[in-house]
Amino acid sequence: MKIGQLAEAAGVSTSRIRFYEKHGLVPAATRLENGYRDYPEEMVSRLRTITMSKALGFTLSEIRAFLPDDPGDLIARDDVRALLQTKLSNVDQQMTELKAIRQRVCDMIAYFESPDGPSC
Repeated sequence: MKIGQLAEAAGVSTSRIRFYEKHGLVPAATRLENGYRDYPEEMVSRLRTITMSKALGFTLSEIRAFLPDDPGDLIARDDVRALLQTKLSNVDQQMTELKAIRQRVCDMIAYFESPDGPSC
């Protein structure tokens, strides 16, 4: 499958595929006699996994760590579940921190809205 066909099937740009290849998320493609990249069909699923993982907030290094070396291999369900649990814990922690920041911002707004300054 040529890079343009792969890009269309996976819903990413050709430059994104080349970027992922350069950064080790996608194995180097074989080259046809004319120099065009040729990718196996399994690469569509791999690119969709990368895209979905990025949308969930995983970094490229985190994604690289859990992707199998062979694009045809499946990711172990237990491994994915553990990674997602860790990500969920991180998101919960960030939400707690953001709620605290939000409260401090609200307090500052109240401070500047009061004509006599703070009431505490």
